[in-house]
Amino acid sequence: MQSRAIRQTRRSAKGFTLVELMVAMLLGLIVAGGASAIYLASKQSLTETEQVAALSENGRFALQLIGNSTRHIGFYGGASPTDIRWDASLSAVVGDCSGDAAAYDTANSIFAVRANSATVLGCITDAVPGTDVLVIKGVDPSPLWDADPDDPDAERDGDISFPPGTWSDQQVYVIANSESGILMDGADTRPSVGQGAELAFGNAWPYQLQIFYIRAGATPTLSRKVLAWDGVAGAMSVQTQDLVQGVENIRFIFGYDSSNNGRVDTLANLTEVTTANAWDQVISLQAFILLRSDLADPNYDNAKTYQMGDLAVTPGDNVRRILLHSDMVMRNPRLVLSGGAF
Repeated sequence: MQSRAIRQTRRSAKGFTLVELMVAMLLGLIVAGGASAIYLASKQSLTETEQVAALSENGRFALQLIGNSTRHIGFYGGASPTDIRWDASLSAVVGDCSGDAAAYDTANSIFAVRANSATVLGCITDAVPGTDVLVIKGVDPSPLWDADPDDPDAERDGDISFPPGTWSDQQVYVIANSESGILMDGADTRPSVGQGAELAFGNAWPYQLQIFYIRAGATPTLSRKVLAWDGVAGAMSVQTQDLVQGVENIRFIFGYDSSNNGRVDTLANLTEVTTANAWDQVISLQAFILLRSDLADPNYDNAKTYQMGDLAVTPGDNVRRILLHSDMVMRNPRLVLSGGAF
């Protein structure tokens, strides 16, 4: 009995054989490999989702900025752009753009050029070659009055002073009624808008210049040139504002009305619109923006082709991108071409 018990104890205490150990190790490696593969795939998927989400958010913001600006192209407070004159004391702009892009050239409220080099329009020195540059002029649709327009009993003395404290010496204004307007520095004497004056019943509108372009750098950026006060120079100057990082390219397709009925009948790129001399007939645009991640992913191969209107872009690298597009209607030029008011 004792001998049998000892044999059973020895048999139950016997360890794994070499074959059993190797099989167990193999199974363990398979399980660990599967878990690692799942983890890596999940991590890559999360990285891609985060990058695409960030690009989408930035892209929507960029299109919103451009859309808000284009909505009021060519609006000068009721006056026609050609009926606006310069005040005799209007100061020169520091770092002004050249040609039709000159800050105070209200006759050219919208046009676009292609950046053939880093230097564009005389005021841009850091553009990404091959990208579009959009020039927009108009006024901020937030007028100043000579009295509260919602108070019929308010005294209207012809002096633009409402809302109180909003007039700025460091701003350029268009003071206009439906017949004419004047472009002037806020620091100069305001003309009367009282009954019988040249600008009778007019309002003051903050004047704006905006030039959208892609600024070169380690990370390409949607930027714009704006007209703003330069405290050092003590004058208005053309300054750079960075808006959205990661915008690699931008392309515009314009819709213009060659029959003056207020409806688009031709779609064209900037070269075609310039050739047709149709910038004053443009009433809509399509904006295409291509955004890129600031990080390359060695596990990702970007073999996609992005169709930006009339331009096809095939990067062929390891960087994720997203293409966004928006249609924008220019309210004021459309009203003018269809016979409406400014």
